[in-house]
Amino acid sequence: MLNVVNKECFGFDDTEINQDEGHMFGAVEFGAYLLLDATRIVGVSYLYKRLSEYDGQKFHLGGFGGLGILPEYRGKGYAREMTERSLHLAYEVGVDIACLFAERAATVHKLYEKFGFVYLDREAYYFDSLEAERVIDDVMILGLCDMELAKKILRTKHKFGYGKEEGCW
Repeated sequence: MLNVVNKECFGFDDTEINQDEGHMFGAVEFGAYLLLDATRIVGVSYLYKRLSEYDGQKFHLGGFGGLGILPEYRGKGYAREMTERSLHLAYEVGVDIACLFAERAATVHKLYEKFGFVYLDREAYYFDSLEAERVIDDVMILGLCDMELAKKILRTKHKFGYGKEEGCW
């Protein structure tokens, strides 16, 4: 059932893999929120947490990614609710900085801005499954357990990365 949401919202199913990187989203989630309509999965939000470092300071980076709602369920507040629940759980498990990738051309970034997410003014980096360093633009961050570090990341220009584990979200 989850593959229906993945196919409709992200354009792939569980059998497809990005051949350039060897995975779909690239990072291993620690959980997911599922939106159910009776016994049918109609939405998903994948949850992440990992150790990272910024300017010599170690911290827990995490949050959610792959937030998808089937088209016929959109516009009913489900994405907002799943964002709230995902951020609450990220805070509860000790995520210092929440981050996510949201293309500026897509309207979903407006939802994330309502929660306080702010775009980085530079590229972020991550490692793919082949251990090659890659860069990604359109990354948003939000301070959860460490607001001061979030402010520092936004006002300074040090390299920002998803840590040494594979992938990004």
